[in-house]
Amino acid sequence: MIAKLEEGRTVTSVAAEFGINKSVVSRARKAFQTTGTAVRKVGGGRPKTTTAGDVRYMILQAKRGRRQSASVIAQQLSTATGR
Repeated sequence: MIAKLEEGRTVTSVAAEFGINKSVVSRARKAFQTTGTAVRKVGGGRPKTTTAGDVRYMILQAKRGRRQSASVIAQQLSTATGR
C-alpha cells in the first residue's frame, strides 16, 4: 500500500484496489511518515487469562464425553492449576 502511494497513486485509487476505506490508507501513510514503518504492534486488547495448557485441558475434558457445564470444567481447571 505504501509503495503504491510512493509511486504517486492517489489514496482513493489505492483504497479502491485493496477494497478498504480511504481513511485506512491515510492513517497507514501518516503512520509510515512518522515512524518509518508500516508494521502494526501486536498485542492490543485485554490480556488472556488462560494459557495454552489451560485450553488444552478444557478441550481434553470436553472430548472425554462427559456432559459437564462450563462452570464445572472451569472449577476443575481452577483446582488443577491453582488459579
